[in-house]
Amino acid sequence: MAINKTDNVGSVEEESTVKAEPTKKISKITDNEGKTEVVQEEKKLYRKTRDYGDREYNSEKGYKGKKSSEDFKKSKTYYKDKSAEIKVAIESKLDANPTVKAKYKELVSISKLMETGMHIGLPSRKWNPKMKKFIYTKKGKNYIIDLYFTVVALSEAYHFLYELGKKDGKALFVGTKGWIVKNHIKIESRKVGSFFVNQRWLGGTLTNLKTINNSTKKLSELVALQKFGEISKYSKKEQSVILKDIEKLNKFFGGIRTMKDLPDVLIVTDPVEEKNAILEARKLNIPIIAICNTNADPDNIDIVIPANNYSIKSVYLIIGILADAIALGQGKTANYIGKSDSEIILPESKNQNQ
Repeated sequence: MAINKTDNVGSVEEESTVKAEPTKKISKITDNEGKTEVVQEEKKLYRKTRDYGDREYNSEKGYKGKKSSEDFKKSKTYYKDKSAEIKVAIESKLDANPTVKAKYKELVSISKLMETGMHIGLPSRKWNPKMKKFIYTKKGKNYIIDLYFTVVALSEAYHFLYELGKKDGKALFVGTKGWIVKNHIKIESRKVGSFFVNQRWLGGTLTNLKTINNSTKKLSELVALQKFGEISKYSKKEQSVILKDIEKLNKFFGGIRTMKDLPDVLIVTDPVEEKNAILEARKLNIPIIAICNTNADPDNIDIVIPANNYSIKSVYLIIGILADAIALGQGKTANYIGKSDSEIILPESKNQNQ
């Protein structure tokens, strides 16, 4: 069957040619010497190397070399030199506040705090105006936290928890972000005989403690069956069900299994993430100590520790210091307070989400 050609409509052959051109990926280019090369016309997503400003980019290693990349690298003496300036500024502020200075106790060096990135806040678009008091300046897109308020708050928290330890009081540590911090909270709270929640906060953990205790009681009974060999009296299928129940209950209630009464203080790594825990503690007038980034609401917190809680190193160090305060009150040794920078070992990962 013949197809009539018009000015507006081309032949089948012409149409197929037009449609094929955009999908063509290679062409042959001949240089002056008559040699032919096959060249990819389509833009490649990843090139082996390319220029990016005054930096060289490598697809395997990222941006490398030249002066502009040095802005992101700290020399071995950076924290030592910078912390000396900050320490002088903090001492100057303490001299201007004799009441605060009288109670102030230096727990770790300023250089160690800076090494963890404790002073780096969130981008300005995420900030809470109520945290303005604790912000020193803005650098790039991020706010910089004034470490004066950080060290003063740590000192205040130390005195409170030290007295709590002397009275054999119990703290409840809450942190549910990052497996390194979760595990650290578990270890530090058990070291001082306190409680912890490192999984999702269950509503009513404090305000409905009686119901929660029913679950912890069941967990204790199942653990006892396993511990004393009574579980062997059950069939294999029943044993499997019991072990699954133990695993599930232990995940959420393992850290508060022995918490029969309300804790004496709530220690939170992120009040934005754990807002339900904050609200329950506030209803029951339980004192709250919290690590607050620049996006937090400090109004409901009794002791605000302004710090970067998106950094694992920062949270790790602060939790260690707070647990040490309780431990010293109990007559135990400290792992972080009063130690030199080289003696304080922190995890390698910097990002809380890792």
